[in-house]
Amino acid sequence: MGRYATYLLTLLVILLLAAIGYFIFQNQKLISHLTRQQNAASTSFPIQTPSPIPTQIASPSASPSKVFSKSQVQKNIEAAINSKNLAALASYMTMPKVDFSLMSSECCQPMTPDEAVIQMNYIDQGIPLDFNQGSDIIKNLKTKNPQLANSYIGVSNNKEHLAAFTINNQNRISAIQLAITWKLYNY
Repeated sequence: MGRYATYLLTLLVILLLAAIGYFIFQNQKLISHLTRQQNAASTSFPIQTPSPIPTQIASPSASPSKVFSKSQVQKNIEAAINSKNLAALASYMTMPKVDFSLMSSECCQPMTPDEAVIQMNYIDQGIPLDFNQGSDIIKNLKTKNPQLANSYIGVSNNKEHLAAFTINNQNRISAIQLAITWKLYNY
């Protein structure tokens, strides 16, 4: 009986090692895939400029001494999101990190503005977003969710995606919250 137990234990150890090896291999494939996807996203930001959106988005990094008003930052957020020129947002974010979160996920920790821009593809399918702060959906979200009360919120026109931007007293984006559906918040 001791001999069979030894064989059985040896077999279990071999199977366990094989399973661990398989998961490590799959993890490496996933990391490689995500790295390629992230590199592709960071090098190709499509620039589409529909007629109602300004053709040039002001960049605070181009003239660091220039101070932008909160309304200018909000207009540039809307223009950058709806034209899918997300790279333009990085220059409006706090340095060196911006708080970033994806609703109903473990993601994310504070990240650099460039990393945040890459993560913004989470809402890509929901663009264009409506940033009318007087809409019933946005007013209810702000009323029922204290973390959104002072945010500049956009909700998808054709789906349910949400992007909420917290603008600090220096008129920089200090936090971004994204959600695949605004219904994840207490509505």
